[in-house]
Amino acid sequence: MLTVNTQIPTIHRGKIRSIVKAHASWEAFRLSKNIQSAQATNAQLIEFALMFPSLASTIEMILGQTVTDVMQEAFDAAGEAVDIDADVNAPEMEALPVNAAAAPSFDLNSVLAGVDQFLAPLVRNELTKTLAPVFDAANRGPVEVERIVEVERIVEVAPGEGPRPAALPKGRRDKKVTFRTLYPSRAKDTWRDAQITLWTGGRSPAVDPFYVVDHQQMATAMTAVELGANVWLTGPSASGKSTLPEQLAAMTGREFVKIGFSKQTDVDGLVGGPGLKGGNTQWEDGSLVKAMRRPGTIILIDEITFAPAGVQAIIQLSADDHRTLTLPTGEVVTCADGVVFFVADNTRGSGDEGGLYAGTNVSNVALVTRFARMIVMDYLSAKKEAEALANHTRCPMPAAEHVADFVAQIRRMPAMAGIVLSLRQMVAFVQMIQQGFTSKDAFEACISSRMPATERATLEGLATLVWNEQMEALIHGKAMPAAPMAPSNSAASQAFANTTTY
Repeated sequence: MLTVNTQIPTIHRGKIRSIVKAHASWEAFRLSKNIQSAQATNAQLIEFALMFPSLASTIEMILGQTVTDVMQEAFDAAGEAVDIDADVNAPEMEALPVNAAAAPSFDLNSVLAGVDQFLAPLVRNELTKTLAPVFDAANRGPVEVERIVEVERIVEVAPGEGPRPAALPKGRRDKKVTFRTLYPSRAKDTWRDAQITLWTGGRSPAVDPFYVVDHQQMATAMTAVELGANVWLTGPSASGKSTLPEQLAAMTGREFVKIGFSKQTDVDGLVGGPGLKGGNTQWEDGSLVKAMRRPGTIILIDEITFAPAGVQAIIQLSADDHRTLTLPTGEVVTCADGVVFFVADNTRGSGDEGGLYAGTNVSNVALVTRFARMIVMDYLSAKKEAEALANHTRCPMPAAEHVADFVAQIRRMPAMAGIVLSLRQMVAFVQMIQQGFTSKDAFEACISSRMPATERATLEGLATLVWNEQMEALIHGKAMPAAPMAPSNSAASQAFANTTTY
């Protein structure tokens, strides 16, 4: 019985598409569905055919044809194309041999016998010359015609045959260790002895050996994941909201999938839709559903408040207690074992309150409550940032501390509210100086050039030439040059009073 899920083999596809699109009502149907005729899927063609019983019966008959039937139709069509009489191959006829005695014979005398007496000799001679080639061709007998027909070679592959892509490895639960084992510490906090499950067999991200972890924040997240609870991470840009869940996955052997949200994020991209594979239309999972099917996966939803409410609702449905999502096909997808959701957001789900995160939307309270723990993240302390900077660049610790202290002071300035100064920028700045550029050029390329004019002028006023010379000396491990006396109330003196000597 024909249904919208009926598969149309390649051998029949062209014929069925032609029959359907030739129907008088096809154009109105196409416009109502807002589809291009050339892009109509097999399911849409059958949906249209089911509206007309005669058309549906024709398609069922075509689908019942064998490869031999189709090839015979191709031969018959080729025969018509070369204008061959349909009775030539009739089984009851016998082919006559060439030049057989029974073959008819034509000559001028027999044709002109009835009128010969009325023809003048001159006229008869002209008729003989003109008709001679005609009689000669008529007396040659039957001509054998070789018919060459090109037929596409059709190979039907039975279900289950043919090459298949190798299945990706899936994670599975392994042993348990304490949080203290993963992040050694002599502190006596009880939460450091919490049991954490390790996973194996999946595609976990690499551990960053230079990642500076806040033990309490990481433990809060890990113990939530151990319970199967979702986590909402909030804080300013570049405070490590994306890095924490990634390194959590790396340390525990879990898979990690980051899905960035924006105003352009749509439901189809997350959930999936019909796609063409092997000539057939079939369902293809979106990025979210793919991740939901992978055991032990940490799914990070990045900047969820940029997405419209309809898209946020998909996460609300997926992250509830049932961990399920119903696809348009009717399939109910349940999160695989150990799958948990993280959200990284600047606004705690409340949208833009202070003008720093324009374009964000307020999240539904029901969505926010799907996340059992909200971790408020902030920049690392100057001491920890200096440690991370030295780890990443291998610059001398005095230089790392100098940069970290400077950035910490800048972040505290009211004029710099909302300006992002990240560890990533600090690393780029130091690396550029290590490559031989002046600190002034490095500061402009890695930090100040991407800022608005007012903030850029403020920073450049602080980064004086004296400080630049000292910075280069510190990074290269040289003795600092003697600094000329500066007024005690100058910007340079006030900004670096506690950081220019070691």
